[in-house]
Amino acid sequence: MQPTMNTWVEKVAFRMAIFFMILLPILWFFVPITLSVLLAGTMEQEQIEKVVGMTAVLFFVGTAIFFPLMCIACSIWIESAHFKALAIAEGELSDMMLSDLKTLPPNWKPNGAIFVCENVVIANDYFKTFLWFFRKIIGGHSRSFERLIERGRREATVRLLRKAKECGANVVWNVRYETSIVRTDYSWAGGGNNNSTQSMAGVEMIAYGTAFLVES
Repeated sequence: MQPTMNTWVEKVAFRMAIFFMILLPILWFFVPITLSVLLAGTMEQEQIEKVVGMTAVLFFVGTAIFFPLMCIACSIWIESAHFKALAIAEGELSDMMLSDLKTLPPNWKPNGAIFVCENVVIANDYFKTFLWFFRKIIGGHSRSFERLIERGRREATVRLLRKAKECGANVVWNVRYETSIVRTDYSWAGGGNNNSTQSMAGVEMIAYGTAFLVES
């Protein structure tokens, strides 16, 4: 169940990143060759080599700047779209009651109690990793990762409430959350299997509780 994630915004941004990752190496290889062929016969060989060399350098520098900026813009775009989608989903589920209490009110008579559990994994982006690198140097408040955790928690809650609603419940009680860090292991690169070769790739959030129907 993915009610608010994997929207068209995320799909477009993901395809753009893959497209440029595949296209850029091809362009770096063919642009100098194409220029050499087009300029052959119109300029001397030394001039062609200078033009091709300058063009290759400018192209490399331009893409080296453009691609990271594009990825940062996409990550901000995806995050903003996700928060908007979450706000809409939470509004649609405002009739559902959610609580972390263990004991029910004495006048309640729950019907059809069922255990519900939902999880979500949200990938970390390199923009947050970049900010986190500097935050680790001086310490303090990390707003970028707080937003990542907030997205995970709210997404897991929305999925939990939707699943409970599909089961005919209007209350989810004794709700609990579990969080774990998804890491990428770089020990294959020769660094060994230790924390120094692992990088935070994302966060997993699990939400679970007891869903039931309470008639007013």
